[in-house]
Amino acid sequence: MDNQQSLRILLLENDPADARLIQGHLQDAMQGQFICTCVFTVGEVVEQLRESAFDVILLDLNLPERQGLETYLNVQSQARMTPILLLTGPDDQTLAVQAVKAGAQDCLVKHEITGNTLARAIRYAIERQHLQNERDRLSLSDSLTGLYNRRGFLVLANEQLKLLHRSPQGLMLLLCDVDKMKAINDTFGHSQGDQTLIDASVVLRTTFRASDIIARLGGDEFAIVAIGTMPATAELLQARLQAILNKHNAQSDRPYQLSFSVGVAGVAPDEQATIEELISKADQEMYEQKRARRNARSD
Repeated sequence: MDNQQSLRILLLENDPADARLIQGHLQDAMQGQFICTCVFTVGEVVEQLRESAFDVILLDLNLPERQGLETYLNVQSQARMTPILLLTGPDDQTLAVQAVKAGAQDCLVKHEITGNTLARAIRYAIERQHLQNERDRLSLSDSLTGLYNRRGFLVLANEQLKLLHRSPQGLMLLLCDVDKMKAINDTFGHSQGDQTLIDASVVLRTTFRASDIIARLGGDEFAIVAIGTMPATAELLQARLQAILNKHNAQSDRPYQLSFSVGVAGVAPDEQATIEELISKADQEMYEQKRARRNARSD
């Protein structure tokens, strides 16, 4: 099997000897039909997940920097759609049960692992996660764009706010309204209006990372929670969004330009805020931006 078909595995294991043992089991059972990236800290996991997609994560729960359930919750927050298998010692069963209840797919005791049991657990975990993701997609996603819907956004955004105090960085919420949506529908028809919303979703997916939460809240309104960012990066993100919009418009043959009005609200790790408060703040900023544009046109 070539690399494009190989199973992509992310292994978090701080003990080099245990890491070699796990990789040896993988080699015995999968005969090279996998690519295993081994990291030693939760921070390295986050970096890898921002850069690449993985089919499964193997996670040692006991790390010097963090202990127990906190390790799992921090990794899960960055890989909501990826199955996680826990690697534990024989005395960690209570902890493992807590993590499985929180969403982990399975728990394997390190000294009991063989190549066959590990490969089988990985296959089952991927299949179970696939079924779970499909159920979640149907209930939490927008049927037109494939982004999260309002319900999905609120569930996941609130989850991120709960985890915020565990991160050295904050998060930002961006609200984006598609400009002149009514005129597009009235002039070109609702079919073209739907395509405009799909185009908008593609632009947002291209702008933001896979670990960010991107949703269509309804109508022409989109929301993004950019995870692991600080308010000072708001201008950089908006500049990136504008650059990708410009590229989209340059390549489009439609007789109108796709553009957004954007409002931003940020929260630092040591601050308290609800998702409703952040939405309200971003909405107010977006309203001010629209008013400033109207005033500029009337001058």
